[in-house]
Amino acid sequence: MKLSRFERKILAAIVVAAVMPLVGALVLGRAALREAYQVGVNPHVRAQLERGLGVYRDHFVALRKNANEVASAIAADYALHDALVRHDLRAAQARLPALLTQYSDVASIVVQDEAGGTLAEAHDPTRAGPLLRPLEITRPFGAAGLGSACITVAAPAQPFFDYQRAGELVEVYRQLERGKGQVAAFYLVVYMGFLLSVIVIALAVGTVISRRVTRRVALLAAATRRLGAGDLDVHVPTDVNDEIGELTRSWNDMVRDMKQARSRIEYLQRIGAWQEFARRLAHEIKNPLTPIQLAIQEISRSYPGDDAKFKQRLEDARAIIEEEVATLRRLTSEFSTFAKLPEATLAPADLNDFLRDAVRSFDALLEDQKAGLPGVEVSTDAALVALPVQIDAMMLKLALDNLVRNALQALTDRPAGVAPRVLVRTAREGRDAVLEVQDSGPGVPERDRQRVFDPYFTTKSEGTGLGLPIVKKVVLEHHGEITCSEGELGGAAFRIRLPLS
Repeated sequence: MKLSRFERKILAAIVVAAVMPLVGALVLGRAALREAYQVGVNPHVRAQLERGLGVYRDHFVALRKNANEVASAIAADYALHDALVRHDLRAAQARLPALLTQYSDVASIVVQDEAGGTLAEAHDPTRAGPLLRPLEITRPFGAAGLGSACITVAAPAQPFFDYQRAGELVEVYRQLERGKGQVAAFYLVVYMGFLLSVIVIALAVGTVISRRVTRRVALLAAATRRLGAGDLDVHVPTDVNDEIGELTRSWNDMVRDMKQARSRIEYLQRIGAWQEFARRLAHEIKNPLTPIQLAIQEISRSYPGDDAKFKQRLEDARAIIEEEVATLRRLTSEFSTFAKLPEATLAPADLNDFLRDAVRSFDALLEDQKAGLPGVEVSTDAALVALPVQIDAMMLKLALDNLVRNALQALTDRPAGVAPRVLVRTAREGRDAVLEVQDSGPGVPERDRQRVFDPYFTTKSEGTGLGLPIVKKVVLEHHGEITCSEGELGGAAFRIRLPLS
């Protein structure tokens, strides 16, 4: 896997950040281990441990000496000795409990003959158990043929256990002392292994993280090159919520704004060219209209009327020419209006107030359509929240009147059984205010929804195709956008989006 320079720098920084504190901890830890080892493992501590073992051994020697003295005293007991001399085993048996009472550390006394047979015995069960350690001592009686006494002395077992543990501790200590260098080396190796594992893990994690960062940075760099080459359709995916993701989203927003700005500029330039064309066309058409109309009128007036049939044809021709001249005058008037469309001068306003003021002009538009649209209804629906925007009220009203007029004209071709309705409403969507005009007419085919804003393109049998281009030019000068789609009433829906102040 080839690493980029940026990734190598990130990994180097991670390694340095991981190694420096670990190396410092290694040096300090080694010194601390050595100091701690010297505190616990030194000749003074060993001497104290061995002295403790000597104390235990002296204690055991004293116990042994005391046990021997007790056994000798029992074997020399006069009453017991006299009973055995007299072969009075009952008296001997009776003497033994008294001896147990006399010597509190004796657990049992067994009198045996020379052959090892038991002549008399006594036991104290309270002087036996896991907490006591028995010590058996055999002492012969003084006279020949009397046998011997087997005495069991019960000594506390805990000192023996403590002595064993102390001996084990001393042996462990000696091993620690002999392996001082090995222990330090072992911990050093373990710590070095831990250090290496931390570095490897840090490198792995750093590689993954840096690769994610550099991959997204590389995508941004590639997208920037495409943008520099003029590709405004470039888009960088954003899948995380961090600084790079925020940068990517801002970059995408910038490209989208650039694309919209270029589209707006291109459209306005195109509209400007069409306006210049319309101005010249209106001028060229308007100039000959008056002479044509005057000429046909003069011909009609100057004919004496000798031939009734010819006179009728002449009147029909005059009527047709005057009608077409009137049509051309209307077209040139529309061309002139389109060519002289002023630039918008924006001022603060509330879009809801603008809609309420514009409702009054709908009555005049309805008068033009009532003959062919009985029962037509134009309703409005203002948003419940304020919609502060920057608008040129006169220009935006011109655009809204065009949209409403187009909607009313479209109602003549509405499907059978559908009530003629036009809905004008405002709403708030995110950071935008929306002004929407819907109708219940046949709608605009999807293939034509972008082209309807091109000059001289129209889906109606009559018209110049200049109304919607005028609307779009007005909207663009308001820094907004307009779209055409299918509305809730079944017909077309034109949505104007304006940025909120």
